[in-house]
Amino acid sequence: MRTLVITDLHLNSRIPGLLDAQVGCVLDIFNKEKPKEVIIMGDVFMYRKPSPSELLAFRDLIAGMPGDPKYPGHWTPITILRGNHDSETKADDGVTALSLFERPSNLTKVITHTHIDHRRKRVFIPHYENEETIIRALEMVPEGYTVFGHFGYVGCLNSVGDYDSSISLSSFSTTTLLGHIHNFCERQGGLQKSRSRVICLGTPYTTNYGEAFKDNFYAICDESADLRYHSLEFK
Repeated sequence: MRTLVITDLHLNSRIPGLLDAQVGCVLDIFNKEKPKEVIIMGDVFMYRKPSPSELLAFRDLIAGMPGDPKYPGHWTPITILRGNHDSETKADDGVTALSLFERPSNLTKVITHTHIDHRRKRVFIPHYENEETIIRALEMVPEGYTVFGHFGYVGCLNSVGDYDSSISLSSFSTTTLLGHIHNFCERQGGLQKSRSRVICLGTPYTTNYGEAFKDNFYAICDESADLRYHSLEFK
């Protein structure tokens, strides 16, 4: 299955014209890549309490991702992780405006707490202020599963390893794609005998003036017959 993975949209209505441009950018990517499913790895909104305009824009964004036109009424499955900007508070209680968009009828699923999908061999870990919760979740990841999360690790912001997280690369034991860090980076995690690919995907577009002219990414994942990811193509 062809999967579009995208993160850190930061929908923002406070700058005139920006919200429409953000929605248009994501829909352009969707229409170009024609994925069979979409995973959004957190920080859909810029602010913890999104405005009505931002909520409506995300509604329109979901509606703009229909399924195969050969099958009227078929929706593209969309999985959305709760990011730190999407959480109402820092209480780690999972309360988020994103829950408004979870609809089994249109195959939209919102991940508010750690979720393991054994059928697809996936683990979804949303943002937690208490990083011990994330570390415990990483310890529970079965071998061969793919992790999608919204958090960073020690050294992910730069090459000299300044403190930006308490999560060590040794905590990762399998292929992991992360939101939260806006710059793309890729490292090896896990023990020497069990090295894993850990990728901070970055954003699909510049979200503030400080990010101007940086490279922006999204990922296309293709699954092999046994549902394990065999390729990640970055755009």
